[in-house]
Amino acid sequence: MPDLATFRISHPTLGEIKVIRRTGSGKLSARWINGRLRVNIPAYATENEIVRAIEQHKADFEAIRPKPRYAVGQTIGCHNFTATIARGNPGQTTPAINLAAGASASDLRFIITLPDGRNPEEPELQQAISRCLHTAARHLAPHILLPEARRLAERFGLRVDKWEIAHGKSTLGTCFPTQRRIRLSYLCVFLDPELRNYIICHELAHLTEPGHTPAFHRLCDSYCNGRETVLLRRLRSFSWPVDR
Repeated sequence: MPDLATFRISHPTLGEIKVIRRTGSGKLSARWINGRLRVNIPAYATENEIVRAIEQHKADFEAIRPKPRYAVGQTIGCHNFTATIARGNPGQTTPAINLAAGASASDLRFIITLPDGRNPEEPELQQAISRCLHTAARHLAPHILLPEARRLAERFGLRVDKWEIAHGKSTLGTCFPTQRRIRLSYLCVFLDPELRNYIICHELAHLTEPGHTPAFHRLCDSYCNGRETVLLRRLRSFSWPVDR
């Protein structure tokens, strides 16, 4: 085994393991990232010690292995659209997403097809399915988010000169008060309508109160019918159907 700070080893049941030597660390730690195990070890550990430690903790690693998020036949449902995972055609090599026949603008149904013969639990396929859902969300975001955003702005008597769809994954909304411009992340389409509206109301409140001051929260709470705290708690515990 090479004496490197980071290297990979192959295990018959755990798959490919990324091993990272940590200077100053005195114990082993591990977590699964995107379907692959990452193990942190003390920098002084020898090859035999690493192999023995992985075997010793194999059951523990299996216990914390995340269950596959997607499976053939599964339907991922959101408020305005659903996506069903199915086997693809012979010869298909990569997952693909298609709009199902007969889908309407208010009830969009997508089919994500997988390569025939591949195990859908493979980390690569799990990540590819998530990317397909991201593609659908980016396509639908302007049609799902912006009409409601404009309706809420009109309801509160607020002027927004420009609405934009953002493609980042960490920030769900951004307001530029001096420009009267608001950006909403395409990921908001995965939220239920009440949580989507909370994001919109949060950014609308920033048009009047740029900072997160008590005055801002009072205004945002009024836009949310007195439910700002409840909605924020729900958003923080929301289980996203895609990788972020």
